[in-house]
Amino acid sequence: MYFRWLCLLLLFPALSSAKATDKTAPLIALPDTCVALREGRNCYADVTLTWEQPNIGNYCLRDATSKYIMQCWLKQQQGVFEYTFDSKQSIAFELFDSNTAQVVATAEVKLHWVYQNRQKKRRWRVF
Repeated sequence: MYFRWLCLLLLFPALSSAKATDKTAPLIALPDTCVALREGRNCYADVTLTWEQPNIGNYCLRDATSKYIMQCWLKQQQGVFEYTFDSKQSIAFELFDSNTAQVVATAEVKLHWVYQNRQKKRRWRVF
């Protein structure tokens, strides 16, 4: 399924540039949702992060929480990064200009569960 999205973006650049030039989403994460079977378990997915900016520059992609830099591009206007999602919680990503350290775009991969833990913990037992 992810291969189909990537093919669509590559075969129809007008669609990808229309999404990327939109002011609300210059950084796109596909898929933007990861579904795990049970609450508290890790979710696994291959996420494609795609970005495009109006100006050529030096940009870096990082984890918004830990500020770990995952990839940098020099003198580029667009880029693609393949990320292996393996987490128990949602992860936000930031694209920032490495010259000014200003965040220019954000995206988030949200985590959902099929089954939530609704078991009541027992405080005591007779046996």
